[in-house]
Amino acid sequence: MKRRPLLEGLRTFLPGWRYRTGTGGSGSASYCYSVWLRHLCMAYQNGLYPNPPVIAELGPGDSLGIGLAALISGCEKYYALDLVKHAAPEKNLAIFDELVNLFKRKAPIPGNEELPHVEPKLDDYRFPADLLDEARMREALAPERLMRIRSSIMNLGQDNPVIQYKVPWYSCSAPERGSVDMIFSQAVLEHVDNLETSYQAMNAWLKPSGYFSHTIDFRCHETAAEWNGHWAYSDFTWRLIRGRRPYLLNREPHSTHIHMMAEAGFAIVCDKRIYAPAHLRRSQLARKFRNISDEDLVTCVAFIQGGKTRSGPVA
Repeated sequence: MKRRPLLEGLRTFLPGWRYRTGTGGSGSASYCYSVWLRHLCMAYQNGLYPNPPVIAELGPGDSLGIGLAALISGCEKYYALDLVKHAAPEKNLAIFDELVNLFKRKAPIPGNEELPHVEPKLDDYRFPADLLDEARMREALAPERLMRIRSSIMNLGQDNPVIQYKVPWYSCSAPERGSVDMIFSQAVLEHVDNLETSYQAMNAWLKPSGYFSHTIDFRCHETAAEWNGHWAYSDFTWRLIRGRRPYLLNREPHSTHIHMMAEAGFAIVCDKRIYAPAHLRRSQLARKFRNISDEDLVTCVAFIQGGKTRSGPVA
């Protein structure tokens, strides 16, 4: 056990503790540009609709940059759905301006040299001119269109036709049923407590032809010495580590997500897993994780895409 995570959790029980917003996520425009284009290229590769008009992102955190990259590339409406309000207009305006420059230059997708730990990996990091051709980008980068996006950034949280920032998403009028073409997230679903409800909500939001695209990070996020050491903690110890924070990790392995996606009415078309050695013995795992599958035990990251098979969860 790392001592610091436990002390940080215990500190949240002290009188006067208040949760401070801020995820510590990347404010880098090149990161946001890379992540969006990776999701887009993988959708095309997997036979999914590559240029979705209406998109929704779960857990954008401090930066709406991935969604802004989507808007700049031609998407028409962006739902930013979070649990806690993190995003601020000033930071996102700066990222937006940098993103516009990257798209105008048709910059290559930042790859392994610049972003070695970002998933999914691609075979080709050139700008996807076949998906974002001259005509599309000329229309997408029209000055009046970019001004509308800037105006939406400056009015986050207000009702506007381009960016809908919903916090907390489950108590807001989030996307209407059957209104979204693509739902995506980047290292977020490992933090969601009620996965079953979340996957059901995603199914409801998507159009019949819609799809999801998620990168899920199953690692311990600095809560243990080993990357999968969070599975060694008892529920009681984990409650102390989490403390009163609104979220931390749900500790669910890869197979749980796959099962819940199927139960919610999704068909998976891509399940790209990254493996890491499991240095913990099964006897060191907490009782609830001791029967985890061999594959779950070494799956540290997964990139998963899929579409709807039906309009809701199994009865």
